[in-house]
Amino acid sequence: MTGWSLLAVFVGGGLGSVGRFSISKLVIYIGAASGKFPLATFVSNVLACLVMASLLYFGSRYKSWGETTQLFWLVGFCGGFSTFSTFSYENWILLKQGMGMMALLNVLVSLAMCGLVFFAAFKWLPK
Repeated sequence: MTGWSLLAVFVGGGLGSVGRFSISKLVIYIGAASGKFPLATFVSNVLACLVMASLLYFGSRYKSWGETTQLFWLVGFCGGFSTFSTFSYENWILLKQGMGMMALLNVLVSLAMCGLVFFAAFKWLPK
């Protein structure tokens, strides 16, 4: 890992986080977040997956980007914008490798454990 790699992830992550924050504010501003459904998070997750899938598709077809550019966009920007894009990509890889049960297990265990962490934190940590 080089200094340029770390800088690419750092800057990309910062821009992705600002993008996610901006999407949240935009969804609230236009009044689309008035219900109980977490629309801003949903929109950010879908957009991050769209960006990551597009980058991976075109990057694999044209092979025109280096490691630092990949780290900036895939790890940094998409990671800052939404880690759900990475989660989705990893499950996509499992499915492509014929490991559907492992992908399902990953989804179920991830949701269950993350839900359990929030439950435990709000139940047992001091208020």
